[in-house]
Amino acid sequence: MIFRIPYALILIFSMVHCVTSSETASPASEISGNSLRLQYAQELETKVLKVGPAQEISIGQFALQSFSNTSSRFFSVSSLSPLKSNEPLEPGAIVLRKVQVDRSLEFEEGTTKFHHATFASIVEFLVVSPSGEPQRILGHSEQITSRTIPFSVEDTESKDKIANSIQSAVEEGLQQIVSLKDFPSTFKSQNMFQR
Repeated sequence: MIFRIPYALILIFSMVHCVTSSETASPASEISGNSLRLQYAQELETKVLKVGPAQEISIGQFALQSFSNTSSRFFSVSSLSPLKSNEPLEPGAIVLRKVQVDRSLEFEEGTTKFHHATFASIVEFLVVSPSGEPQRILGHSEQITSRTIPFSVEDTESKDKIANSIQSAVEEGLQQIVSLKDFPSTFKSQNMFQR
């Protein structure tokens, strides 16, 4: 009889502990169930824009940084990871696939005197529906104008202008994704509603 009472107490304590653990674990599983796993094309890590014979701008790194910093404003994000080229796309995936920066130089008509330069960026996302259908989304930036010859000795702003241009394109693309008719509202970030 003496030995049965402690055994019964241990059994009751164990049951209470298990119930408490399962109750505290359920909100975490709900949060992860309402979070997105974002991905990016692995080749973006090394994507560059050649701006001179020996000078390159890492536009892929700018795009990844913008995607990482901005996505939490639009989505509840659980992770951001590279997507290898042969890896299949999962339903519900959002993938940053490409970044491109268009630039043009304008000279005064009939002369070689520099007038201005413009930068504009495009990013491409791939959104996979729950049924597995991929949809391409393009984010564009407005043209940014510079009165300094890009990447010359006097130029101190072109790199920042390109980074801002890419940031703007990423934001525009993410806004389009959130606005899709079949995008689940459960994945939308609370930060987006507070703005």
